[in-house]
Amino acid sequence: MQSSAPRFRIPRDVWIGLAAFALGAWYWRAAGDIPISPLDGVVNATVFPHMLGIAMMLFSVLLVLRALLVEVMYLRAARRATAAAADRPPQDGQVFTPRQHLKAAGIVAIGIAYLVILPTLGYIPSVILLMLAVSVYIGARAGAYTAGVAVVIAVIFYLLFVQLLGIPLPAGFWPGLFG
Repeated sequence: MQSSAPRFRIPRDVWIGLAAFALGAWYWRAAGDIPISPLDGVVNATVFPHMLGIAMMLFSVLLVLRALLVEVMYLRAARRATAAAADRPPQDGQVFTPRQHLKAAGIVAIGIAYLVILPTLGYIPSVILLMLAVSVYIGARAGAYTAGVAVVIAVIFYLLFVQLLGIPLPAGFWPGLFG
């Protein structure tokens, strides 16, 4: 049986970087063959091609180092994931705890409550309450920030559906109060 442990491989960017480095070195060397005029000073016709060759070699080295760093980071993460998977007992499917089932049932209950209050309260207040309830239920701190985010999201959805897409949403009893 073949091992599924991740192995180091040389990324394509390493080969591209090495080829670009060789090309940059050749370009730098070829820049030395440019004839220099007796009228040239310190900055002559070879300076710019030499700088381009050096820049190409520098960026090629950076490309190779980046590719190798990404590969090493990938291998570390893959090996950690493989080790974590090896520590768990083999299972045919995911086994959930009763607490996880209750947590999911709580989300379903919040969704049902949203559907029950939607026709009465209307879209915007119902979505605000839904966002607050779900946020607090999954662990967000109840406060002005959470309420503000819920209000902003509800208004954005209302504007998107009603104003932009022209989809009517339940208004609730609010319009009857204000005429």
